[in-house]
Amino acid sequence: MKKILLLSLLFVGLKGLSQVYNNEWIDYNKTYYKFKVGATGLYRINQPLLSSAGLGTVPAEQFQLWRNGKQIPIYTTIQNGVFTSTDYIEFWGEMNDGKPDYELYRELDYQLNDKWSMETDTAAFFLTVNPSGNNSRLAPAANNLPSALTPEPYFIHTEGKYYKAGMPII
Repeated sequence: MKKILLLSLLFVGLKGLSQVYNNEWIDYNKTYYKFKVGATGLYRINQPLLSSAGLGTVPAEQFQLWRNGKQIPIYTTIQNGVFTSTDYIEFWGEMNDGKPDYELYRELDYQLNDKWSMETDTAAFFLTVNPSGNNSRLAPAANNLPSALTPEPYFIHTEGKYYKAGMPII
């Protein structure tokens, strides 16, 4: 009886160690700078802000931006070299949604809406320096469209209304 109990406890303990914490993307040898975003839109990190954080001499190609364990593509005014006082980093920041909250529910259908987070609207973006390369970028492209474009024959759009305010908190 004791052997069966010991084996079952050992199995349950090993099963508990196999869970993910969603922080596997973090490299603990790097320093991360946190930027909070409360609304969806285009955000800019300018060179004076980078200098005040001690990143004024970091080449533009070494910056990396993370959110929810995924690398976010960024746009830099220069592709290589150190920023001047007029240079900046831009990225598309989206407010916090409920997609990371699905692990809090026993069944996925229990989550009423994944468009809004039950905790906060503010999302955290983490800027770091990665000198090894392979950093995601939005490349500048020339706008060389012809003057007369043919119109599309139709347009399909799906609209959603996800209620957030005015609901009682129980």
